[in-house]
Amino acid sequence: MEPFRASDAVAAGDTSWGKLRGPGYLRVAPNTWVAAGAEQTAALRVQTLSVWSGGVGVIAGPLAALAWKADCPWDDAELIMPTPRRITPAGVRVRVDRLPDDEVTERYGARITTPARTAFDLARRTPFVEAVAAVDAVAWRCHLTAEHLLEVAARHPRARGIVQVRRVAEFMDGGAMSPQETRLRLLFVLAGLPRPETQYPILLKSGFDAHLDLGWPDPPPGRRPVGAEYDGPEHRSPFGQGKDCLRDGDLDDLDWDITRVAPVQLAVPRHAARLVERFRRKLL
Repeated sequence: MEPFRASDAVAAGDTSWGKLRGPGYLRVAPNTWVAAGAEQTAALRVQTLSVWSGGVGVIAGPLAALAWKADCPWDDAELIMPTPRRITPAGVRVRVDRLPDDEVTERYGARITTPARTAFDLARRTPFVEAVAAVDAVAWRCHLTAEHLLEVAARHPRARGIVQVRRVAEFMDGGAMSPQETRLRLLFVLAGLPRPETQYPILLKSGFDAHLDLGWPDPPPGRRPVGAEYDGPEHRSPFGQGKDCLRDGDLDDLDWDITRVAPVQLAVPRHAARLVERFRRKLL
């Protein structure tokens, strides 16, 4: 079920051009085929580009992030080649470059950028908030820190977008478990509110631990500690809503002021602005 070079398979007698045109195979890139029915996973996409490149290409950018199982905001494919090619797969951005050996590793049998180099490439993209979300996703999955990102940046001081990379390093947070959590955090921070702690741990009276998406445990005198929880799809099922009710009650017993944030409050500017002002009153 793995991709293969059609010309090599035909030359070896494993198949024929006639069979390749039949229902048993699917062309996924120039001279690159796979058995029909192969699941279109990140692994298959990585292997396809590797086979097409003859094993010399390095998968980078969003596809590399997806290969590291990071929930990247983008999913386009980027391939770094040592020399240019005339014909490239549809939807693939091929750029010519030579990467240091320690910025390349192997995954799914293909050459791929390391997590730190993947984060570096993503940090140079725009818009800025999405770049931070992408880097946060890699950081969460691969335990990266700002220092890892800055180490790569120091090796490439003249790279395009290097100024933004340093800014991304300032705002990234490996505690964000989803791009929406990053967007919510940056909504507050870029509006001038205090930086929250991500996945803030709280020991409940029941003896169980709770982890807030965003927590401000040290509010101004006379104010309650503040938390924000982003409600993704899993929170909107009857079971999820029940769990949240019980948890919010336990947090209220400890005098925490918890606000649940719905997707519409991030998606619609006027709702986002009202949310920021609500937290400004709580925190300043």
